Amino acid sequence: MIRSFAGAEAAAAKIGPKRISVMRAENREFLLALKEAYSRGYGEPILIGSEPEIRRIADEIEFDIGCFQLINEKDSQEIAYKAVQLVSSGDAQLVLRGHIDGYFMFRSLIRSASMSGIKRRISVVALFQLPLLPRFVGMTDPGVTMAPDFQEKIEIIQNAVDIFSHLGYDTPRIGILTAGRGLNTNLDSVTDAIKIRDTLSRGELTGCTIEDGLCLSDFFLGKDGFLESHEVIDLSLIPDILLVHNLEIANMFSKIDTLPLNYFSGWARHGILMSGGIPVTIPSRSDRHDTIITAIALGVCIA
Repeated sequence: MIRSFAGAEAAAAKIGPKRISVMRAENREFLLALKEAYSRGYGEPILIGSEPEIRRIADEIEFDIGCFQLINEKDSQEIAYKAVQLVSSGDAQLVLRGHIDGYFMFRSLIRSASMSGIKRRISVVALFQLPLLPRFVGMTDPGVTMAPDFQEKIEIIQNAVDIFSHLGYDTPRIGILTAGRGLNTNLDSVTDAIKIRDTLSRGELTGCTIEDGLCLSDFFLGKDGFLESHEVIDLSLIPDILLVHNLEIANMFSKIDTLPLNYFSGWARHGILMSGGIPVTIPSRSDRHDTIITAIALGVCIA
């Protein structure tokens, strides 16, 4: 089981190399990350973007790209289409989102899924590394689905379970977050939670379990909802994956690690997107190369 981002980097060196399709590679930080990832044995990049710019930056950072496939393309949508096509055709194993806007990426993934006949929803899982917890916690979906209905939540769970299964988690535990502690059936989040549990009990949702509880305090503080000390938190109650009711909640929560370090010291986060079996690592365009390296390692582990 991969329990940390350091663990993902160690595992990627053993699993790799994988072929990495890079959407718009002409960025110094991304090329620095790819240079280091290649030297560690994570993977071999296929560089898509402006060839003159890629070569210029590669020369500046002393990255010999002579042995890599380089696809010269300036149009962002075409870059995204080609990056996804390389994976769907088997010529690459994962996509790395480079210095490109997200809507180009999403459009290309939707088109690929439509052409392949795969109907599962595209969704993002935010992987958190927390100071007190000796394993990852995932939250989904902080990036794509605005207000998922019951069926969409089932598909989002399945994508998250796929990711955690690749990371070595047997039967990941799902915690469904709702707006209240009690069973208030007037809340869509609660009625959806009940229906999801019924789906699991009928065997129509597999590969996971659903934890008791309806809010963060149930999972982190226990049934009493109060602790005198963090040292008595029962870590076994905390699910592997937290399913939130809508994108707004997930997106706000997933950005908590961007607050000053003295407030949430030790938190770290990376995002993974799944679309019809195509893993996409999605570092922020503002990330530095040492952060992007970890994102690449996670993609190698999941591909």
